[in-house]
Amino acid sequence: MQISHIRQLSADVIGQIAAGEVVERPAAAIKELVENSMDAGATAITVEIRDGGLTSFRVVDNGSGIQPSDIRLAFARHATSKITEAKDLYGVQTLGFRGEALASIAAVGKVNCTTRMRGAEYGVSVQNNGGEMGEIKEAACPEGTSFTVKDLFYNAPVRRRFLKKPSTETGYISDLMMRFILSHPQISFRYLADGKTVYFSAGDGKPESAVMSIYGLSVLEKLHRISGNMNGVLLDGYVGVGDLARGNRTHQSFILNGRLIKSNLLTDALEEACRQRVMIGKFPICVLHLTMPFEAADVNVHPNKWEVRFADEKAVREAVQTLIEDVLRQDRPLGSAPSLFTDEETVSPVSVKQFSPEQYAAKSERQSAQPGPETAQIQTNFSDTVQKSAIPEAKFDPQPSPAASLTARSSGDRQLSPAVSQNGFSSNTYDAPAEKPVPRDTKLTEKLENRAQGIAPPAASVPAEPTVAQIASPVIEEQLDSLPVRLIGVVFNTYILLECADRLLLCDQHAVHERLLYERYMRELNGSAATQLLLAPEIIRLTHREYEVFIQSRDALLKAGFDADDFGDLTVQLRSVPMMLGQARSADCFRDALDDLSENGRISDQKRVDRIIQMSCKHAVKGGERAPMEALMELVRRMVRENVTPTCPHGRPLVIEVTQRELEKRFHRIQN
Repeated sequence: MQISHIRQLSADVIGQIAAGEVVERPAAAIKELVENSMDAGATAITVEIRDGGLTSFRVVDNGSGIQPSDIRLAFARHATSKITEAKDLYGVQTLGFRGEALASIAAVGKVNCTTRMRGAEYGVSVQNNGGEMGEIKEAACPEGTSFTVKDLFYNAPVRRRFLKKPSTETGYISDLMMRFILSHPQISFRYLADGKTVYFSAGDGKPESAVMSIYGLSVLEKLHRISGNMNGVLLDGYVGVGDLARGNRTHQSFILNGRLIKSNLLTDALEEACRQRVMIGKFPICVLHLTMPFEAADVNVHPNKWEVRFADEKAVREAVQTLIEDVLRQDRPLGSAPSLFTDEETVSPVSVKQFSPEQYAAKSERQSAQPGPETAQIQTNFSDTVQKSAIPEAKFDPQPSPAASLTARSSGDRQLSPAVSQNGFSSNTYDAPAEKPVPRDTKLTEKLENRAQGIAPPAASVPAEPTVAQIASPVIEEQLDSLPVRLIGVVFNTYILLECADRLLLCDQHAVHERLLYERYMRELNGSAATQLLLAPEIIRLTHREYEVFIQSRDALLKAGFDADDFGDLTVQLRSVPMMLGQARSADCFRDALDDLSENGRISDQKRVDRIIQMSCKHAVKGGERAPMEALMELVRRMVRENVTPTCPHGRPLVIEVTQRELEKRFHRIQN
């Protein structure tokens, strides 16, 4: 074996090694230059790229500029104006502080720097190719700094070979600029790729303006605004769930004290808070600003400055998760998000009519003899308030046969004004023969509950073919928490149609029932720690790390239902395990609980939740299955009154809406 002597590396090799950590690709170099511009107090930054930054890229700002005497030192390694001594690293308040960016970029590219101080008569320009400084010259330029980088990795062909194609590198830069715009709404960014403007932000300091410049108004109106503080963390921003969820985490932006970061801890907290709000395989989007003491986080983890460490990770996770959950919990299934920009109300012209005393008296007599819809609605609300009784069954065929429809039209039956029943509903009915009354069932609201328990309905309760009178009586109205809802019917035996103010609502009967069952099961199981005593205690051998977690968390394990004692020599004696939905959990769950305690400091309930979700889905009424109208209305009633999560446990929405304005646009009744 040949013995190699230790030798000092050349400056060129040292520069390229360092550049490999800081400048992985053009997007990383642009990130460093833009952060320097923001540290210089710039209010307008322009980024322009060619061929994904492989041919060239340029960063121009209107910041304070660089003093001519500091130009050479700015390209030196570990030279910075951000910190002066070691203790400054424990409270870094600037985006850059390591003093490696310019030196690393210049080591693998051809860099031209043009800068002019504020108030100076002229600027200076210098060229740096591969770390070799050229002559500093006077130059005519606006106030601020401009960096132009060409042929990145021209002297490191191995590194250049591992870069992606230009379109892919452009995508990385576009994602970076998107995050810059969202994280700093007070700065006007202009991003151009191959001569075309991709992004432009107003820089007016309003977060909603920055979000709208990236995602548009339609997305902004659906986002949930997050604002609050907990555990010393001030959280502000937006979260998008439901239809806004994406197939990857690219649209999750976390900003700590103005610094873009990537954190698995924050990602886990976000997704745990949004669980059941997004479909499986989808991820919520967010723009979350965290403000906390600079000393509470360490940003000096990696040269690229994406990673951070928190002094109290558990407190940060709890704050983010709780604040997001509190906002999402305010969602109502039939609620409508307030519009950010409302149209001006148009006042219709007033129509004035003149009546003679005789005409007015005759009109009053007709109104007294035959009450109109307004009178019926008042009676409905009064009756609903005074007395609540069983819901009469009104069977409804969503697709009546042509013969039945023809019979209904040609039978000569006279349509009556809405009749008011004792339970507070009003229904439009036709006169039916006395020998064929609409059957009533006082226990219809229990039918779906029996299904949840696995009890099959008796044969006598199977609905018969509907009569003409039954077909014509599905319209039901009720005041649900001051929310006027009119039940129209059911389509495809799956979707409940409701009219609410100026919206047409479609409720998925399976999703609604599944959510209600899930909430009920969770209420029954929350707080219960039923345990099953094992016939023979099980001896489990642990690793040293698992054993230490067991010793420190015995109370938490006992509270979760695991009764175990130290058996010595890295082994424990397990005497009981928790029950879940009537079944004892296996002893293997004990190791899972130890892993959860080791990683998160708490025992996860995800397996129990997954089991409850499966049970709720199995016992809920299925799509395409015919159910009585009153039972479906009871589902809607409970959904609103219990203020449940507006998605099923799998993340599918309970309700979708079509506004009257959207319908009028589709039918070309309005143009805008």
